[in-house]
Amino acid sequence: MSSPAIPDVITVIGFAYLQPISDLLERLLEKSISKAGPAGVSDHENGYSAATILLLVALLESFTARLRFVRKSEGVSGSLSTPELLPKFFPALDIEDDLVEVCLVRNVLAHNHIWHMDVSDFPAVGAPTLATPKELGFHTNKEYEHVVDVSIRRTRKLSLNVTPTLVDRSDVRKVFKVVWSTLEFMHAADFRHTPLAGRTVRFQGQRRQFEALLDEFESEGGDAL
Repeated sequence: MSSPAIPDVITVIGFAYLQPISDLLERLLEKSISKAGPAGVSDHENGYSAATILLLVALLESFTARLRFVRKSEGVSGSLSTPELLPKFFPALDIEDDLVEVCLVRNVLAHNHIWHMDVSDFPAVGAPTLATPKELGFHTNKEYEHVVDVSIRRTRKLSLNVTPTLVDRSDVRKVFKVVWSTLEFMHAADFRHTPLAGRTVRFQGQRRQFEALLDEFESEGGDAL
């Protein structure tokens, strides 16, 4: 048996997430967004949106882990989170606040941060908060109080939902933009460290560039970032 042409491999699972993310987006967009009720948005809207966000952030963290390995000689601490680490490698990136909010929402979803709300007069007053996740004993991110407006249950800059059952496609669109713009910046800085070649996916029966799927959200009439 002949030796492989490349003597070593640095594994990265991120590429494997592109098609599953595309599949989730296709299913999500099959139905129109529904108006939120006392318990949140519909299971279809919420479930596919939440699952897509979890994989989008996992995609970014996959390439961040690879970057951490290939640039380990620079002596950056391995204990730093993705929002802390990337600005150290890329001072010109300048979106640490966006990354903090995106990763915070991922944690909110992954750990199902619970809000206790009063929905006794939802048509008139909505769902005022009875207890926040922190008051209920959840271990929130260290940035939580700085980046979350508890009064409206959204992040302050990107206005991402932090009530898990209210997460919808508007949150997906914002997270997608932050994740992909970050990856493209990393790729442009050094494609050997963040190789993004071969990023076509199957979507609605056609081959598409993965990043072009953002156009599907614009056609939904959502707000831009």
